[in-house]
Amino acid sequence: MGAWGIEERQEIPAEVTSLHRFAFQNNCWIYHDVTRMFYTPEEFIGKWKQLYKQEHTGLSNIKDFAVKSPYAAIKQRAGWIKRANEELQALLEKLEGYDIEFKPPK
Repeated sequence: MGAWGIEERQEIPAEVTSLHRFAFQNNCWIYHDVTRMFYTPEEFIGKWKQLYKQEHTGLSNIKDFAVKSPYAAIKQRAGWIKRANEELQALLEKLEGYDIEFKPPK
């Protein structure tokens, strides 16, 4: 609430509503490149104040967002799992070739 008991409401910027509407109409999600997080259109509009930044110069971080299919999220995460598994396998192979006996710390 503001100083006079009136609730302060920040109007949603046009580029935020435009991004939200485009994602919603195309059954897509909104990807935030900086955090590598996907948001449904509903989540994005609910969190826009935390995600969207606008400088006093009028420039914003709207280019940090992209509208993508939910399948892009699955494909991205599956790629992460594949790379993590490859790294784990390489570590396990390295460990097998490492000929020392591991003892628990005292």
